[in-house]
Amino acid sequence: MRPLYFLISIVTLPVFSSAGSPIDSLLSELDMTLKLEQQYTTNKLSYIGKLRQELNVGSKGAEEMYFVYQNLAEEYKTLMSDSSLHYAVLASSMAQRTGNPSWMNDSKIELARVQSKGGLFMEALQVLKAINPKELNKQQLILYYGAFAEVYIYWLEYLNGYDQAELIEKRLTYQDSILQIVETNSFEHAVNYGTRFIEIKDFKNAERVLFAYFPKVKPDTKEYAYITSIMAYYYEQQGDREKQKEFLIRSAIADIRVVMKENISLRNLALLLFEEQDIMRANHYIKQSLDDANFYNARLRNIQTSRYLPIIDKAYQLDKEQQQRKLRILLIVVSFLTLILLASIILVFREMKKLAAAKREIEEFNTKLKELNSELKKANRKQNETNISLREANHVKELFVRNFLEISMEYMNKLDAFKITVNRKIKAGQVSELLGLTSYNDNATQDLKELYSNFDRAFLNIYPSFIEEFNQLLREEEHYPTDKDDSLKQELRVFALIKLGIDDTHKIATFLHYTPRTVYNYRSKVKARALNQDADFEEKVRMICTVRS
Repeated sequence: MRPLYFLISIVTLPVFSSAGSPIDSLLSELDMTLKLEQQYTTNKLSYIGKLRQELNVGSKGAEEMYFVYQNLAEEYKTLMSDSSLHYAVLASSMAQRTGNPSWMNDSKIELARVQSKGGLFMEALQVLKAINPKELNKQQLILYYGAFAEVYIYWLEYLNGYDQAELIEKRLTYQDSILQIVETNSFEHAVNYGTRFIEIKDFKNAERVLFAYFPKVKPDTKEYAYITSIMAYYYEQQGDREKQKEFLIRSAIADIRVVMKENISLRNLALLLFEEQDIMRANHYIKQSLDDANFYNARLRNIQTSRYLPIIDKAYQLDKEQQQRKLRILLIVVSFLTLILLASIILVFREMKKLAAAKREIEEFNTKLKELNSELKKANRKQNETNISLREANHVKELFVRNFLEISMEYMNKLDAFKITVNRKIKAGQVSELLGLTSYNDNATQDLKELYSNFDRAFLNIYPSFIEEFNQLLREEEHYPTDKDDSLKQELRVFALIKLGIDDTHKIATFLHYTPRTVYNYRSKVKARALNQDADFEEKVRMICTVRS
């Protein structure tokens, strides 16, 4: 009987402005709106409370009281059925006191609509039949025929399939009466013709009427809410469940925001979700729908919602039990996996400890290996230095041997020449000349000069940069001249011998024909001129220069 609901006169329903949003977003919006339902209800009751306070403000005439009662009946119509009926009766009674025929008819139509919602079908028909249609204007006639249609619609819903033929015929009769008087392009025209086209499966015309008028409807109005619910009915008949669901959600959200406790859309949405196996939401929505129906206190809505609650709740309980079984199985599996994980962690931890120990051993081994490599490099360097020193020493020996041979040959030639001269002088009896020729002082001095000259030339031939590098060990103002005469200063000759490895003062003095004191003075004098007057000056002298190859 859900399609019959759409023939009920316009119901209060706010707009849901997220048209076109995905279904999941709409459902999330609905869930959030449900959480705020108590706030909406409180605000509604607060507003009604202010209206009721007007009843206690001084003395009011019948006309003022009529409007207050009529407003209270209208506000309670979506909130509490019995309170709405109470004030509708008072409004009708007050209209009688005013004697205003239009107000009397308005109050009676409103009273009948409230009675039909509460299941008082015979009483509603009795009130409506007491009205003379000829006294009604066009808008009142639309409401009048709509109230008759509502009575039979609610009655059909209450019977739920029993003895409906006569009631359906009467409902269609009054709906036809509405269609004959509504203006084209009006809201009443769109919703009534749209509903009729949907019922007769004329979806093309239904779409033409409804979708053409839909953009004209302002948000946050009863008209927008009602036409949205009819569009959900349209998509249901078309078999488009997603679109049907979308507009049912819109309608349900609107019901909550306007505090429409007669929220049929939420109940229908719960049934649709139940069919789609969304049991949890379906159970939540159907229970909320029943709570609202109980709050509204209309017998028809309680009965309708109560029919589906046990079915959905049972399915929910079964689903919950199944979920609990799955949860238990999952907990067992997770516990088992946790044990395996703990065991794995322990094994991994042990392996990590072994790996860490092995890593430490490797690091220690690498450290030792680096130390050995470092020592080996040092040994290699020392070996290289030794080899270089040996090569240098060998080369020095070769040079000195060559120079020694050259000097020896020179002296042998001189000696041979001297022998020939001596023999010739002896044979000639030139003894005096021979004595003069062999005079010690002159010859010895000349021989020493030649010895030093040969030594200097041989040494500088081996170490050509000796003077320059020796100067680098001295202060700048103490440098020796670096002329190219292949000769050495006397003190340089001392350090030349030290460079050659002769560091004994007596040996140096004997070779140079100096006294040991003179050699010592030369050594001290030069050391005093050094840049760094430290004990290893002579060692630095030994390290300078390379051998000329």
